[in-house]
Amino acid sequence: MSRALLFEIGTEEIPCSYIVPALEFMRSWISGRLEEAKLAHEPVEVFGTPRRLAVRVMGLPDSLPDTVENRMGPAKKAAFDAEGNPTKAALGFARSAGVDISEVGFAQTPKGEYLCVTRTIPGGPADEFLRETLQDLISQIPFPKAMRWSNPSVRFARPVHWIVALFGEEVLPVSFGSVKAGRQTRGNRFMAGDPVDVPDARGYENLLTERFVIPDIEKRKTLIWEGVGMNARNLKAQVKDKDLLDEVANLVEYPHVIIGRFDDAFLELPVEVLVTVMKHHQRYFPMYSLEDGSSLRPYFAAVSNIVPKSDAVVRTGYERVLKARLDDGKYFFEEDLKVPLEVYAEKLKNVIFHKDLGTSYEKMERFRKVALYLADILAPAKKEKAAEAAYLCKADLNSLMVCELPELQGIMGREYALRQGRDPEVARAIREHYLPSSAEDELPSDILGDLVGIADRIDTICGCFGVGLIPTGTSDPFALRRQTIAIENILLAKGYRISISELIDQSLLQLANRLKRDAAEVKEDVLSFFRSRFVSILQARGIPGDVIEAVLQGFDDPVDTFMRAQAIAEVKQEEWFASISSASKRVENILKKTQAEGTVSEAFFVQDEEKALYARFREMETSFITHADRGEYARALKLLAGLKEPIDAFFDKVLVMSEDEDIRRNRIALLKSLVGLFDRVAQFSKISS
Repeated sequence: MSRALLFEIGTEEIPCSYIVPALEFMRSWISGRLEEAKLAHEPVEVFGTPRRLAVRVMGLPDSLPDTVENRMGPAKKAAFDAEGNPTKAALGFARSAGVDISEVGFAQTPKGEYLCVTRTIPGGPADEFLRETLQDLISQIPFPKAMRWSNPSVRFARPVHWIVALFGEEVLPVSFGSVKAGRQTRGNRFMAGDPVDVPDARGYENLLTERFVIPDIEKRKTLIWEGVGMNARNLKAQVKDKDLLDEVANLVEYPHVIIGRFDDAFLELPVEVLVTVMKHHQRYFPMYSLEDGSSLRPYFAAVSNIVPKSDAVVRTGYERVLKARLDDGKYFFEEDLKVPLEVYAEKLKNVIFHKDLGTSYEKMERFRKVALYLADILAPAKKEKAAEAAYLCKADLNSLMVCELPELQGIMGREYALRQGRDPEVARAIREHYLPSSAEDELPSDILGDLVGIADRIDTICGCFGVGLIPTGTSDPFALRRQTIAIENILLAKGYRISISELIDQSLLQLANRLKRDAAEVKEDVLSFFRSRFVSILQARGIPGDVIEAVLQGFDDPVDTFMRAQAIAEVKQEEWFASISSASKRVENILKKTQAEGTVSEAFFVQDEEKALYARFREMETSFITHADRGEYARALKLLAGLKEPIDAFFDKVLVMSEDEDIRRNRIALLKSLVGLFDRVAQFSKISS
């Protein structure tokens, strides 16, 4: 007969971001222990609300399965004498195994036949195994932060008030601190908070639902989204912010959607202000126009944890709180518009960016110069706008609105710039220089945002490395990895051809009076940091590991490196590609044995094979360089493949290390010329056949 296991940990309200990771850990832990014990079971289910973390497993047997133990003894040839009588070794083995020698069998192993005793060990009761598993689990659940309360020896996300541990109808004696497991759970704190017995695991969900708790997270999400969507349609509006759903679903146990309204006058505020206040501060769902999907309607959907006697009373409370927030926002917005952005920019002189890197104004001055350097290369006609955008891009950090709502940095700068008559390109760059803020985020839509964003990030990266704030495996407080990847992703997406080495030089030049380390060492470390992050980008784009290793020699231009890697990955399986790899390896192996320098002179060619190789080299050199400079690496690779036959003939017939010094130097110079072409694409010796 099968039984069901239920384990529920009842707590004070757990932060919503803790719940799903904790449940996934519980699912994984229980599944792993059951698999180790070879205990048959149905899929492990998890349930979670702000006040409980629970796991349920159906279809568990009463007992652990029997196990078969094979105990190996001495080799058969050492176990019996010439007459077939057991030796002392065999008798001793039987005695130690607790059996008669007649009960000893044999087992075939890779080393031959050995004595073996096989016994079946009955499985013990499942309840003791499950008790130990649950007892271990409760102290192993990881949380970003944990609390201690009455018993300092235990820690959990929030104080634990009750534990339910049932195997069928049996209570498993699990404890945590002073809390002992029983069968009593609790319903919704405000609607059915009294303890109630759980008869068995199978009725767990229904029991809680009757007491105004929906323990299944996905069911709560469905109820919320359907309720919000239905109300939006009734108002001829739509909801889009599904990212808020995960958070809200884990803030309530019994969701009830209430629709509220705010004054139309607040629609004059930038959409982002309204959305930020509603989503991030009140956890309300904004409602958008059906027509354009971007402008707002003066409605919102809030999710209550109870079903009130009157929605109107609760609605009034939600509306009152939102109005107070929006009144503040309107005041901040109107006051900020009275102050020119230049004034806020100058106030950056009073804001410390980092004690070792100066004020935010000093930082802005540094990266503005780097932005001008980039504009010289990528958009000379935009230099003046790039300088203006860089000067103003951090100004809104001093605004009243951003001081109150930091999430709006850049967004408010753009709004204030537009409303103060600034160039729309400059205003857009003020907002977009922060993009991308994550791997999934959009990129700047305009080159000005790219220029200022790259310049700002490289200043942060070089500055932090320059004063010793280097990321470790567990710490990256300035998000230097993310900022490095953002630069490289912008370069790749837009096809900007710049030298990372020269970009670092420009940044370090501006940081010269702030560095606490040797500039050359900082440059080497930063370049290596860019290289290692680029490896991750190439891996994410499906480039094979050996190709990545081959193209990273001399890494400097990410776009060029990616084009080389992509070209090799695309043709690596072609038959002719093996010719390149083979030819390159033969040349490199010879050059490892010499350090000679020199240039090629046709006057020192003696044999037809070296003349033919040089002629083929000269014939394709110009075309190869042209294709490589254009990024047409597939064509360049095809040209290299044409060197295979003359290279093979050269090595078959020509002695490179000639006794004649001039001839020897000339042949080595020829091979180095060939290597120069190969290395323009990759170190082919790194690529597996």
